[in-house]
Amino acid sequence: MSEYKFKEHYKEGTYREYLYDGFLGYLFRHQHRLLTPDSLLDKEKILEIGPGFEPHIKFKKLNFKEYHCIELNNSMALKEYFKTEFPEVFFKEYDGKKISYPDNTFDRIVISHTLEHIPNAENFINEMLRVLKPGSFISIALPCDNGFLWRAGRYLLKKTYLKFKGVNETDYNYLMANEHINTIFQLLSILKKKFSITKEIYIPFRLKIVDFNLIYVCQVRKN
Repeated sequence: MSEYKFKEHYKEGTYREYLYDGFLGYLFRHQHRLLTPDSLLDKEKILEIGPGFEPHIKFKKLNFKEYHCIELNNSMALKEYFKTEFPEVFFKEYDGKKISYPDNTFDRIVISHTLEHIPNAENFINEMLRVLKPGSFISIALPCDNGFLWRAGRYLLKKTYLKFKGVNETDYNYLMANEHINTIFQLLSILKKKFSITKEIYIPFRLKIVDFNLIYVCQVRKN
């Protein structure tokens, strides 16, 4: 399969199906449940960044007055999906750098498996904090990429599921190299040095060791 065809294959949902089926699907749904602790259930104005076809409100019931989503993906399919499945959501595109809302707009921000894709992650976290009200939280979920367990899982993926789908390993490795530009170790170094983390959860084993887990969840507070 060529690089172009693989990217089209990826966009059409193969990777999404992989993430939300089977054991990994269970982990991702579980992650969404943990991403919103009880203390954050009733935030009135929420922004979700980069939800794709799997927004947080698909997995967790929240009590909000306004729910906004911004997304790089400008496909008509995604727009129609939100219009049909989540008509209450204010959905719009953005450029991946600037969040076009005024300062101190939101009571909470949700960003799940997106920060690893964004260049200049520290600047983008500052941009999120800009549109967040003081004392409010950014809820972050990240893959534990390039930890040992994540690498082992990716190896098994290439040898089983993607091989069955006819995906070339070189094409897959190339796409991941361009998509996952920030490792968990880089992002944690930034978060722990620069921002106020109030809660951390490691999934599935809860030991606070990246190499023994697949997903990392935390809450960052704006002081």
